[in-house]
Amino acid sequence: MKTLPLLAAKARLSPLVDQVSKTDAEVVITELGIPVAVLISARKYEGWQETTAILSDAAFMREIKAGLKALKSGRAKSLTLDELFQEGRRSTPSIRSIRFRPRSDSSGGTPS
Repeated sequence: MKTLPLLAAKARLSPLVDQVSKTDAEVVITELGIPVAVLISARKYEGWQETTAILSDAAFMREIKAGLKALKSGRAKSLTLDELFQEGRRSTPSIRSIRFRPRSDSSGGTPS
């Protein structure tokens, strides 16, 4: 992780943005030697936003923990994507045999 004073970061902003966007590197920007900001790629920022959303969703975190517990106890198994799609083909009925019914959310409307 590169660390630069604010004035140096200002002077080199365009090449720093290019570097960060291409390499997912991080640049810590300091004022008077104290970190005040971090320059990161949009891709990394979006990933952090998604992680934060997952971690803040208590119900989803309970599901993740239950799934990990099931894996450890042997009640569930881990599959690669190829294995998952093969299992899905064996156990999923043809799309033509599935009947779709509209669901309503808690407010009585249809899902978006």
